[in-house]
Amino acid sequence: MHKKSLLSAAILLALPHALSAQEMIARLDPILVTPTRTAQTVDQTLASVTVIEREEIERLQPKEFADLLRARAGIGLSQNGPFGKTTSLFMRGTNSSHTLLLIDGVRMGSATLGSASWQFLPPAEIERVEIVRGPRTSLYGSDAIGGVVQIFTRDGDGPARVRAHMGGGSFNTREYGLGVSGSHDRTRYSLSGSHFSTDGIDVQKGVGDSGRDGFHNSSLSGRLSHQVSEALELFGSLHHARGETDYDFGGPARDWIDFVHHASRLGVRGQLHERWFSELSIGHSRDENETFQNAVPSSQIDTVRYLVAWQNDILLGNHLLTAGLDYQDDQVKSATDYDETRRDNWGVYAQLQLDLGRHALTGSLRQDDNESFGRETTGQLAWGYRIMEAWQVRASGGTAFKAPTFNDLYWPGGGNPDLAPESSETFELGLRHAAGGFHADLAVFQSDIDDLIEWAPVPGSFLWQPQNVEKARIRGVELETGIDHDGWSASLSMTWLDHENRRTGNELRRRPNQIARLDLDRQWQDWSLGTTLIAEGRRYNDDSNSQRIAGHELMHLRAAYRVSPAWTVRATLNNVFDRDYVTARQGVIDYEQPGRAFYLTLNYQQ
Repeated sequence: MHKKSLLSAAILLALPHALSAQEMIARLDPILVTPTRTAQTVDQTLASVTVIEREEIERLQPKEFADLLRARAGIGLSQNGPFGKTTSLFMRGTNSSHTLLLIDGVRMGSATLGSASWQFLPPAEIERVEIVRGPRTSLYGSDAIGGVVQIFTRDGDGPARVRAHMGGGSFNTREYGLGVSGSHDRTRYSLSGSHFSTDGIDVQKGVGDSGRDGFHNSSLSGRLSHQVSEALELFGSLHHARGETDYDFGGPARDWIDFVHHASRLGVRGQLHERWFSELSIGHSRDENETFQNAVPSSQIDTVRYLVAWQNDILLGNHLLTAGLDYQDDQVKSATDYDETRRDNWGVYAQLQLDLGRHALTGSLRQDDNESFGRETTGQLAWGYRIMEAWQVRASGGTAFKAPTFNDLYWPGGGNPDLAPESSETFELGLRHAAGGFHADLAVFQSDIDDLIEWAPVPGSFLWQPQNVEKARIRGVELETGIDHDGWSASLSMTWLDHENRRTGNELRRRPNQIARLDLDRQWQDWSLGTTLIAEGRRYNDDSNSQRIAGHELMHLRAAYRVSPAWTVRATLNNVFDRDYVTARQGVIDYEQPGRAFYLTLNYQQ
């Protein structure tokens, strides 16, 4: 940690909290908090990171969250169709269940499937996205083998401001939203709601009804904080999304899923001492799905999660010690009669960030005690060296684990309560450069994952049961670079992966070996024009590598005109050349993706 990081830490612990400490630092320098659970400038973190700010979200005008992440450094996606269909995110080639999703610090995901519902996240409610690539289990516990994605909802500051948007386009797509944010005296607030609806496309041709498979999502977000005193702040956040998404099951009538996606948090934070900052919070999340087949209810599986977190940041001279305690209680409510329907997990962790002049050293250690599988200890060590002001080299190594899901442990007649968690070791070497409007980050890494869980037939019976039988090795290189100069903005990310199942020698399913993305924008006066170019290599749909899915290239165009200081019109043309492409299939039937599509949006920002 060099002097700028120490300044951030000092602000975190010493300044009056009319704003939260981390938000105060954000006013001084762009920062992120996910890699270490403390405020750091982007150029000082010892992790591979990507930050997507609200300005970029508005410029790109994504119709779903996957559009924001597609082909970013280290990220591969597969989708069972667009607009609210099952989406898998492969961070650095790891499984989709190996990436942790946080919304305003609240842990999200299904305890039965083990993965997050990426498809239900509304871009209109997002202020910022922080992507951390590489293991973070030593700070966050289970799931963060591949990395962490944290979403921050809209926040408020200054005089009250109203914002609104409405738009529409191809596939009978409609969207609108309204929000207000600001601050008064010692209170900061933000409240917004949005709705997105589309008829979509026929996701699987020849399966089920022949109609389009639509998607409807209504969401509400809010944040509130109040400065009780110079040293004490109360805060809360809420995100709630509800809707339905159609899919093809095979019957002649309509098939769909009703969903609820919820995250909420309340807490108190403040200074216990001029060098000791503490935060205590309680959180709640829900991932609920009720499935209808042939217009008849067929299943309902809900995950309810209760969370308690206590974190302490203590300045020790030029160094920063972070120590905390996490509690998590998962409950499953389902028509399926699981052998167990709840479990809890206690986690205790500590992290020390050392400032050693040109050198920076960060070490973390965590132990989790889970009532289902016992104790797991993980750790991480990262070193950085500032060659000169604009150049930094870094190296890190860490262990991580993924807890077995409720389906793995307790599925009636098939669960295996003797399963061990999946575990990993990862090593990384990186080089970062940032000067003026230019930045570049290069990273090479290797992850070895043991005890991967696979469902296999039980000898002598018709039953299937999960076992710890698989091993995987993933090697990769990532490059992320960008420049802002004289009205031009360009960013490039590229990823090369070598991934294999160590038992069979086959590639891991549904993740491409090569990914590239280029965003190029030009701003002058009241106009802006931009394009996004995406290229993904081939992938295999199955573990045996017998179903090859071809790679694809896509081009998107966008334009915006600022009618007045408050009003902006934006237009996007996606998949300009109307490419036919897929990222997943079921058997021999593809999950279709949309062809050429046009959207128009009117934005108001006071």
